[in-house]
Amino acid sequence: MSGRRDIPRGGRLPPDDFATRWLPVHHVEGGTVLYRIHRLDLGPIFFGPGAGNPPLGRWDAPSGEFGVCYLALEPYVAFAETFLRVPGILSLGEEDLRRRGLAQVRVMRTLELAELHGAGLARVGATAAVCSGPHDVSRTWAAAIHAHRRRVDGILYRARHDDDGFAIALFDRAAESVRIERSGSLLDEGIAETTGAILDRYGLALDSAQGLAEPRGRRARAGTVEQHSGI
Repeated sequence: MSGRRDIPRGGRLPPDDFATRWLPVHHVEGGTVLYRIHRLDLGPIFFGPGAGNPPLGRWDAPSGEFGVCYLALEPYVAFAETFLRVPGILSLGEEDLRRRGLAQVRVMRTLELAELHGAGLARVGATAAVCSGPHDVSRTWAAAIHAHRRRVDGILYRARHDDDGFAIALFDRAAESVRIERSGSLLDEGIAETTGAILDRYGLALDSAQGLAEPRGRRARAGTVEQHSGI
C-alpha cells in the first residue's frame, strides 16, 4: 500500500510523505478569547505532561519532545471535555464545580493551527478517527505535525464529547502567544450564569450533596484540556 501505514488498533498513521505535504491551516486571530477549565489550586495554563512524565493527553508528545496546552473555542466545549468524559451522567457535584475555574485566555497574535477536521483530514491523509481513536495514533500525528516544515502553533480538532465545538492543542512553542485574561470558580458571580446555561445544554442537575470528584491522572494534569479534550 503506497504512502499509508495501517495499524491494527484502528486509525491511520501519518503517510510517508507527510513532511512534504501541504498542511491545511486555520487562523485564530489575535484578540480572540479561548477557554479552559482548571482546578483552582493549580494554574490556568499548563503545557503537559511535564518533565519526566509519560504522555496522558490525546495530542501529547510521544516522548516528551514538546508540551501541549488544551484549550477550547467556546466555554461549553471546555466544560464537556472536562466533566462529560463518562457518558450518561445526570448530575454534577456542586463542590466539584466550585473548586474548578473557567479561564479566559487571550490570543496575543494570530495562531496558525493544523486543521484536523472536515476537508483537512483528507488533505493530510487522516480520518476523523485520529481525533477519537487510540491515543498512541493521535500522539504520532501530533509529533508529525509539530515537526512539519510549516511550524504551526498547534492543532484544531472537533471535541469528542460535544462535536458541535472545537478544541485546540497548543504547542509550547506558542506559549508566549496567549495570556490569562481572567479566571474564577464556575460558581462565581459573573461565571455562574454561563455555567447554568451549560448545565441546561446537557440536561445536568447540580447536586449539593455530591462530593468532589476524584481527578483523573496525576495532580498536575487535573483540569487540563486533556480533561478538557484528550478523548
